[in-house]
Amino acid sequence: QRGNMDKPNFWERHEAKFYTFGHFYANIYGQVMIDYMPHEPLKGPLKVLLIAYSHVFSLALIVVVPCYFGYHYRLLMAAVDSRMQLVLYVGFANTLIKYVTVVLTYMANTLHFRGINHGCTMRRARLEEDFMAGYRGPRWPKRRFETFMYYKFFLINIMMIVQVCGIFASSGGDESDDPSAQASRALRTQFAIYSFVLWNYTEHMADYFFWMNSNVLKYLRVLQQQLMRALQRVRLLARSRRRGMFMANCSRLCDRLAALRQNFIEIHALYVESFRIHQLQLLGLTLTTLINNLTNFFTIFNLVSAHSLANASYPVLISVLYAFTYYLDTYIVTLVNEQIKQEMTSLALVIGQFSGYPSLQPPSLDQEASLRLEQFSLQILQHRPPMLCGLLYLDRRLIYLIAVTAFSYFITLVQFDLYLQNTR
Repeated sequence: QRGNMDKPNFWERHEAKFYTFGHFYANIYGQVMIDYMPHEPLKGPLKVLLIAYSHVFSLALIVVVPCYFGYHYRLLMAAVDSRMQLVLYVGFANTLIKYVTVVLTYMANTLHFRGINHGCTMRRARLEEDFMAGYRGPRWPKRRFETFMYYKFFLINIMMIVQVCGIFASSGGDESDDPSAQASRALRTQFAIYSFVLWNYTEHMADYFFWMNSNVLKYLRVLQQQLMRALQRVRLLARSRRRGMFMANCSRLCDRLAALRQNFIEIHALYVESFRIHQLQLLGLTLTTLINNLTNFFTIFNLVSAHSLANASYPVLISVLYAFTYYLDTYIVTLVNEQIKQEMTSLALVIGQFSGYPSLQPPSLDQEASLRLEQFSLQILQHRPPMLCGLLYLDRRLIYLIAVTAFSYFITLVQFDLYLQNTR
């Protein structure tokens, strides 16, 4: 039975392959700094080549391609009726938010290259090597981390499939012989491909942030398990009344608490640094989710309206499915941050249990152990959940805020749509 427990599972056997694929795929989109499992530094010429490619690719997305679509804007927004044109405007606003997020991502990647590649990535690698290598406790923190990774992996692939289906759907549609209609349909197909590339560009950094925070959550859960084991040692202190044995156990407990406190400082620093680096991109992700949610409501309205059922089409259904999966993607990111907040509270409660034992009250316990506990407790209590650019907390409250705001905008869109119908 022990042999089965120690046998590596599917994730442990193929974890390096997942990370290598993620690093390679990120390089295609110019995200050179994303390296999930760094092995050795890049050679000088190769590193310069990849960084140069990153800048060229990013500037092409930010400058060259938008100029092309801006020049053909009227043809891009041409529609046969006012309702379809309103849907096009909402979709264009969605892509515009993605574009702004790409600009913010490029700026953040350029400014925080060392912070991402040498700071967060290397700090996580050290924690994984030093903190997790010697862990022999319950394996459920690792299993939940793997579940998050599987869920995110399948969700991202579903979103990619849905968007590819949407691109093919936009290339079909009306088989009109009008050259203007054919040119407009071809331009919208190109615009859908451009929107897909923008989403991939921003999603790489969002996935990296999600992966980093999932690791933080795993480390906090492992840290709590180790604190619980230290708490069991405290119970044993009450049984050893001989002073020599008691002082030896106290000394080992002090050393253990000092090591766990240092681990907590490293974990907390990783969490705060990752959040600080990615907050601008996350704010763009929040706005994109808001527009997607708004698009979802409005397209559902188009589907259920009696006078628009004849116009309900496959691209509309694809856009609804995509908006729903994008909402789920944002929800799981906020869920991880919500659970990190809960783990911080649980850690504070575990630390509080130490002082509840008579054997830990002075003068039973020497001043050093009491000081260790006090420092650890203050370190946890000083933690404050970070905010997105000082505006929003990235937890479940953000999901509720997005849903309520999108519904309010949806009502405004419905009123505007009814106005268009009455003024025909």
